[in-house]
Order: sequence, then C-alpha cells, then structure tokens
Amino acid sequence: MRRRELIAAGGLALLARPASAFAQRSDTAVLIKLVAREEAAAEVSGAGKSVVVATYSDDLAHAEALRTHLDALGRRPAPRGLDAPARRLMEAEGDARLEAAIALEESLVDDYAAALIDIADPGVLQTVATILASHAQHLARLRAGQLP
Repeated sequence: MRRRELIAAGGLALLARPASAFAQRSDTAVLIKLVAREEAAAEVSGAGKSVVVATYSDDLAHAEALRTHLDALGRRPAPRGLDAPARRLMEAEGDARLEAAIALEESLVDDYAAALIDIADPGVLQTVATILASHAQHLARLRAGQLP
C-alpha cells in the first residue's frame, strides 16, 4: 500500500465514527483478528524463523497492547495458531525465508491499514496506527536488506 493510501485511510478512520455499541463490536472483531496475526508472527519469530531478530519482541509487545484493549472490552480470545503467511515463513528455508518474511510483513501492513477504517475508539485507533508504522518499518528494513 502506498504512503498516500495509508494517510487517506487514516484520515477516513478519524472521520468515520459509528454509534457506540456498534463501535465496540467492530473494534472487538478487528482486535481479535489483529491479536491472532501478531501472535502467529511472534510464534514464527520466537522459533528463530524470522530473518529480523527484533521482530519477536515487537510482535509480542504488539499482541499485548492489542490484548489490553480487548481486556477493556471484556474479551480474552484464545490463541489461534499460525495463519497462512506465518506458516509460509515457518516452513521456508534458505533464501526463501527473506521472501516469506517480506510477504508476512506486507500482509500485516495491509491488515493494519484496512483495520484503521473499521476502528472507532481513538485509543484503539492510535495503538493500531502505531503498530502499523512498526510493521511498515520492518517491511522497509527487509526490502532494503538491512538485517541484523
């Protein structure tokens, strides 16, 4: 997603404010999905499969920040395991790991950018936007070959 599209999506998210009860349901659904994505990414990174070592602690911190918002909404979903992009990275070997890591970060950036439109609570919106920026940085580092 281009920078211009990310900025536009963020602007739309700030303008679109649904009713409170719907907003909580919408935020909850988005948060559950994003927590699952972060936990899958952390599982892969924790297994030593990520090509950027720092992503493990970032992914854990992201999941915890999102779970804090879910706790406030009275939800505590169980972990769901690996999603397709995380599974691809887990199974990748050699040079294919970089390509799979890029694909994982691209999918996270896309999911977070799409989530901005559906989130109503300003605190949740700020958390999701911050995590989006973190994944965009991971993606930029991977594409630039700046690996630790």
